[in-house]
Amino acid sequence: MMSFIRGSVLHHGVGYLLVECQGLGYKITMPESVAHEFGGNVQMYLHEVARDDGRELFGFRSVLELEFFWKLISVSGVGPKSAQKIVFSDSVERVKGKIMAGDLSSLTDVPGIGKKTAQKIILELKGALVDEPGVASMDADAIEALVGLGYSRRDAQAALSGIQEQTTDDRIRAALRRLSR
Repeated sequence: MMSFIRGSVLHHGVGYLLVECQGLGYKITMPESVAHEFGGNVQMYLHEVARDDGRELFGFRSVLELEFFWKLISVSGVGPKSAQKIVFSDSVERVKGKIMAGDLSSLTDVPGIGKKTAQKIILELKGALVDEPGVASMDADAIEALVGLGYSRRDAQAALSGIQEQTTDDRIRAALRRLSR
């Protein structure tokens, strides 16, 4: 199974890259918005899918993206194309935070992800993502701070869902603005 490639980009296609590595060309599936970030010499992590009609390589910029992709495809009903779209919909940390916060709308905004699939992803991955070191700390700290200020845990989680701020303090301020409306 292929899991890494280093080579040079031969062609940017619609939803894929052709990468030459030691005289062989590999078609690597990627969303167009991400594929155009690559040029010249590249290295990327891969997930290979073998089907009756052929094989397909899905490309990722980092091991973190690849591992998150593996978690997503472990959810029943989530295929590799949908999982890759979710991975590239935002930074991995933000997407994980949204899943842990139960933010259904951020997942249903991804093309091809319906409400039922989004609910399955949240249900099946919410607990698995909390167990990862460092992933939940920013939202967990923000939730605890809001609960300490007298808000219910449910209101705090709802207020934090979809917030794009990077630091815990900024996330708390943004959530307080939402809660004060």
